[in-house]
Amino acid sequence: MPRLPFAVYRHALKVKIARRLGRGTDPYLPLPEGTLLSPSLGIAAAYDGAPRRLGFPARGTLSPEAWQAQARAKLAELTGYAATRPIPEVTIQKGEVAVGNGIVRRSVYLRIRPDTDLPVHLVYRPGLTQPALVFLHLAGSTSGVHLGWGEAKVPIDHQRIAIGADMARQAAQRGYLAVCIEQIGYGERGERHLAKPSPNRTIDAANHLLLLGRTLMGDGAGDVSAALDWLLSGNGPLTADPDRIFLFGHSAGGTLAQYAAALDVRIKGVLASGSVGPVRQTIGARGAGGGDGIVPGLLNWFDTPDLIALVAPRVFVGLSGDGDHIFPAAGVEAVVDKARPYFALCGAADRVQAISVDGPHQYHAAASWDAWTRWIDPPDQSPQTS
Repeated sequence: MPRLPFAVYRHALKVKIARRLGRGTDPYLPLPEGTLLSPSLGIAAAYDGAPRRLGFPARGTLSPEAWQAQARAKLAELTGYAATRPIPEVTIQKGEVAVGNGIVRRSVYLRIRPDTDLPVHLVYRPGLTQPALVFLHLAGSTSGVHLGWGEAKVPIDHQRIAIGADMARQAAQRGYLAVCIEQIGYGERGERHLAKPSPNRTIDAANHLLLLGRTLMGDGAGDVSAALDWLLSGNGPLTADPDRIFLFGHSAGGTLAQYAAALDVRIKGVLASGSVGPVRQTIGARGAGGGDGIVPGLLNWFDTPDLIALVAPRVFVGLSGDGDHIFPAAGVEAVVDKARPYFALCGAADRVQAISVDGPHQYHAAASWDAWTRWIDPPDQSPQTS
C-alpha cells in the first residue's frame, strides 16, 4: 500500500488545530453570495407547496365516515401496512418469570411474516381478571422493550427505570394485561446479520423496506396488529377484552403508536408521549437518521392532525414536556387544535387532548397515568366504540 503524502498529515493537523480553537472547518466556505445550496432549504420550500390532498376536510366534499375510510386506505398504501394477515403462529413460548412488585412476565415469539419473529411479552399480576383490560406498550428509542417491565440490560437503563420507564409493570399493578411489543431494530430485534450495518439501529431496515414499498411505520403498525390478532384469537394463555384495548407509546414508540391507532380500529384509545407534532416542524425539520415517521409521499396527502383524526371517535391524548427539544408541547397543542374539529364532527370533541407537563424529553409516568385515568380509561368508563 503506497504511503500517504506528507500534505495529507499537514492538512489533517491544521483541521485538528482549528477544531480545538473552536474555528470553522468547512472547506467550502465562504459560499458564493446569494446562493441557496443547503438541500434542506429547497425541501422546506417544497413543504409549503405540499398539497395534503386527503387532509381533512378533503376539500369539504366527503362525510367524516367516507373521509376516514378513504384516508385509512391511502395511509395503508403509503406505509405498506398489510390490512389483512394470517393469525401468527407461536414459535416459542416461555413460562412465567417474576419481574418484581408481585408481577410476572410470560414471553412468546410469533412468526408474523416469512423469516420474521416478533417477541411479545405479557406482563401481569397472577390471578388477573379475564377477559383482561389491555395496555399495549411501545418503548422509545432506547435499549429495548425490557424497560417496560423494569429490567436493565445496559447501564443507562437503571436511570430510565428510575424515572418511570417501567410503564408496563406499572400497568400490571393497576390491573391491566400489559403487552410489550419489541420494535424493529431494538433489543432482541437488533440487526445481527447484515454485512457492515449502519451505526443507527433502524436506518438500514427503513431503507431496505423502501425498496419493497414498505416503511418502518407500516411494518411496525403491522407488528402491533399481528400481536392483537394473536391475542384476540383465543390461542394464547390469557384472554383479552376486545372493548378495552389501549395503547401507550413513548418517543419512537409514540410515533409508531399514532400510525398503529390510525390504521387498527381495535385500539380504543392511545396515549402518545413525547412524539406528537406537525411533520413539517418536527421530523421534517431535523436530522432523520433512524427513518422513524418517514413515509414516502406523506405530505402530499396528510400531516399529523390527519393521522390523529383517523383515531376519532376513539380517544387520543398527546403528552409532551415543556422542555422537550424533540417534540415540544407547543407542537402537541397545535396538532390537537387542528384535529379537534374532526373529532367534534364525530361527536367526540372531548376525546382528543393535548397535555403539557414540566420537564424534558423523557417518560413522565405520573402525568401519563393522570391523563390515562382521566381520558383513556377512566375507572367508570364504558367501552369506547370504534
